[in-house]
Amino acid sequence: MKFEAILSSRCYRSILAGAVIAFLLPALAVAQRSNDGSVYTRFGLGDRQTWNSARGQAMGGGGYALPSTLYINMANPASLSDQILTRFAGGLTYQTLTTSSDGFESGRLASGSLSGVHAAFPIKINKTGIGLSLAPYTRISYRIQDLNTIAGEMEDTGVIREYSGNGGLYALTGGIGHRLSDNLSLGVSAQMIFGLLEEAQSSRFNNSLYTDRTVEKSTRLRGATASLGARYVVPGLPRGKGLVFGATLTLPTTLSGERIAALTTSVGTDTLGTTTKGDASIPVTIGAGVAFQPSEKWSLVADLLYEGWSSFSSDFDFPGYDHTANADLNNRVRISAGVEFWPAGNRPFASYGAKIAYRAGLYSDRSYTSPDPDQIIRALGVTGGLSLPSLLPGTTIDLNVDVGRRGSTSNGLVHDRYIRFGLNINFGERWFDRLPLG
Repeated sequence: MKFEAILSSRCYRSILAGAVIAFLLPALAVAQRSNDGSVYTRFGLGDRQTWNSARGQAMGGGGYALPSTLYINMANPASLSDQILTRFAGGLTYQTLTTSSDGFESGRLASGSLSGVHAAFPIKINKTGIGLSLAPYTRISYRIQDLNTIAGEMEDTGVIREYSGNGGLYALTGGIGHRLSDNLSLGVSAQMIFGLLEEAQSSRFNNSLYTDRTVEKSTRLRGATASLGARYVVPGLPRGKGLVFGATLTLPTTLSGERIAALTTSVGTDTLGTTTKGDASIPVTIGAGVAFQPSEKWSLVADLLYEGWSSFSSDFDFPGYDHTANADLNNRVRISAGVEFWPAGNRPFASYGAKIAYRAGLYSDRSYTSPDPDQIIRALGVTGGLSLPSLLPGTTIDLNVDVGRRGSTSNGLVHDRYIRFGLNINFGERWFDRLPLG
């Protein structure tokens, strides 16, 4: 009877984990077909996205030195060495966006998207672990309308020009982390980057003498890269205290792809020429962070991310990038810091309220693209979150919020104010153990 009870419990949890993943994956398709996003997602390969863990996102969005005992931390493959339980994690993000610009009315948009789906398994508990992740790498989601008038011999004709785009790149990552000693862990991961970037320009007239038309471009890209990670725990600190340093290096790579252009009118759709093949580069990425634990209840983190987009090159033109003009993109720099307060600490029999973790953080993110080459687009934001324990041991529900702004209303730019709400599920249990027979 005891064997059957344990087996039934594990079967139930396995079904629950599978149901969570099955619920989250359809958000990939939904996110690719949305146009309810910022105009800044239009430029380059899209707006860069990262989701390393629900814990890291609520603490400013970093986490290169954070452990991976209670969460899957994909920021640093070396952290996978911490795995004790088999874990599945995933999240959804809902965003409200308010945009404004000089001379135009403010607009409000709302959209939802997949944050990411993670899985991790210990090969040797708290020594060697592997992790898998599927998460957005860039996102394109915008729609811009411009109303104009064309002068005619008899009367003027109104025309609506619309620019829209959707899609983006996704990263499928597999990594392994190993603890070489009590203080040093190393990790390596391989990453497949793939996706479809779609953009369209249309003209619609209020006069039947003119023909409405839409030019669509679809660019499919794919490629692979690898990351190396290290994490070092400073020895000799008193019990309950900890100081950890972490760093990662993601190698530059080249994405190969093809572009198809089509013209759609009221008469029909024609392909504009043959399929164009070409490449687009992904730059080197360097991440570094520090985590300090002054007591079992408190954790502090600080992180720095650098992406060398100034070396970007592509055979394709993208909004904000003309491959014939040798236009340079900006190097992306992201700085973040955060804090976590966990009243229960390591007390397993603390009250439910004490087991709730409270998190806060802030960040500054300098974008790699800009509508104006002379202007740097920067996002500033604050984050927060709660981690709620569930009735299933090892499983938490994490609620995150990200409030920020990006751009400005000067020099013809757009000022974004956004609020992002995250709902994340972190599921964990012990698998592959010998079950008791008595």
